[in-house]
Amino acid sequence: MPNSSFYVIGKRGHGVVFLRMDPLRVSRVSHQTILAYEAQNAGVDGYARIAAAARVLFAESDGNPETSLSQVESEGIYQAIKQGSTISDVDFAFLTDVDDSDWDLNRMSWAPIQDPVSKTGSGSDSGNPDTLQDAVLSDD
Repeated sequence: MPNSSFYVIGKRGHGVVFLRMDPLRVSRVSHQTILAYEAQNAGVDGYARIAAAARVLFAESDGNPETSLSQVESEGIYQAIKQGSTISDVDFAFLTDVDDSDWDLNRMSWAPIQDPVSKTGSGSDSGNPDTLQDAVLSDD
C-alpha cells in the first residue's frame, strides 16, 4: 500500500521537479543538468528519459504488481514525451513563470496558501539547488 503521493513535473527549458508529499521532500533537476546529460548521451532526449524513468519507478513502487511496465511500455512513454505529448495523473497543475519581487506577504492575505507562498517566494532562504542530491528540503 502506498504511503505517500509523489509528483514529477517537468517543463522543457526549465527543468524537472520531484515532489513527495509525506514527508515533504522537494528536489529539482535544472535545465542545465539535463542539457549536460544530453551532451553526454548523443541523441537522447533528457526530459523524455526522466519522464520514462519516473513512470517506471512509479509503476514499480505503487504496491500493485499489475501496474509494472515492460521495456516496450517504457520506450513508448519516452517516445510520447519526446514528441511533445503531455501525460498527467493529477487533478490540476498550474505552471507559470513568476516575478515575485513585489509580493508583500505582510500586507496581502493569501489564505489558505500563505505559508507555502512565503516559503517558496524569493525572500525564502531555501537556496537554489541545481541537482537532485542538493535539493532535499526539511519538513516544516
